[in-house]
Amino acid sequence: MHYLDRTAVQAPLCLAGYDHASQTWVDFGGVCKSQLRAALVRMQGIPGVTTVDAAEYGVRCAYCESAIRHEGHIEHFRRKNPQHFPELTFVWTNLFLACGSQSHCGHFKDRGLAPAYDPAHLIKPDEHDPEEFLHFHSSGEVRSKAGLTALDDQRRASETIRVFGLDAPALSGERANVTSIYKKAILGELNEIASWQPQEREDYLKSEIQATQWEPYATTIKHFLMKHV
Repeated sequence: MHYLDRTAVQAPLCLAGYDHASQTWVDFGGVCKSQLRAALVRMQGIPGVTTVDAAEYGVRCAYCESAIRHEGHIEHFRRKNPQHFPELTFVWTNLFLACGSQSHCGHFKDRGLAPAYDPAHLIKPDEHDPEEFLHFHSSGEVRSKAGLTALDDQRRASETIRVFGLDAPALSGERANVTSIYKKAILGELNEIASWQPQEREDYLKSEIQATQWEPYATTIKHFLMKHV
């Protein structure tokens, strides 16, 4: 999970033409849905690179950072059900693009038998910087970031992991696999740079973090590299 800059993308104007009082998500579609998906692709893809015509290139799930294939699904951060937040059904700031997994992320959060949760206690990736709350270990494990002192911050970290299922075994395995491949690719380089001057080592690793920032599970790779800065 990483920060998403919603301010860099204009909200689709057509959303204003929908009213939750008389319409439901079933009524939403056509050109406006395509425009919404295009805006979310821009927000969650590579700036200036990812386009609607290449929607699967560079687009990452808002929650787990896996590559989105077959369009994923438009996700309501706060549930649109009548008993929850129907007034947010067509609100731009409540919408993300998520992977289609049933074992984690959006579908998992809102599954029929999901335990109760308060969305105010979750990391919202366009409002909070997830790296202030979470650490993604090279083993694939996700943990609350060490050093969180405020009880609200500790709760936000642990609830986000629980509610979105970010510790799902399959997801942890995918993160570990990606990091393992990356470790092997640069192991020799890491051994070599250990003898470099601190500033040279820092500059090199920062360049590696920059180069991998749009890879699936990029935050896991980043946190692995940061141990060597």
